[in-house]
Amino acid sequence: MSGIVYILVTIAVCAMSGAQLLLKRGLLQVGQTPQSLSEIWPFFLKAYSNVYIIFAVVLTVVTALAWIVAVSKAQLSQVYPFMALSYILVALFSYWFFKEDVTVLRWAGILLICAGVILVARS
Repeated sequence: MSGIVYILVTIAVCAMSGAQLLLKRGLLQVGQTPQSLSEIWPFFLKAYSNVYIIFAVVLTVVTALAWIVAVSKAQLSQVYPFMALSYILVALFSYWFFKEDVTVLRWAGILLICAGVILVARS
């Protein structure tokens, strides 16, 4: 893989992870999810007017753009495993920012993901 592909994949992974974290933050502010069909539209209107959710959507678009270019320049089977790095970032930042309980078993799984990404990168 070329240097530009690594940069594009890094942008995609970071933007996707950031989008998920911002989405969670925004949804915590928005509050309870709809319990009936009549509550769906008011929920979406409230959610999509939240600044964190708006930025999450923007980062999702950045992810898509970087990913499209990366995939056009490299083999999908080589770059796709790198997207798993977002699991690491999301788990780490969810632990720090949201005080989520990340168990030892979950960290072990994340270490296995890292090992797999390293193997793919070396191939």
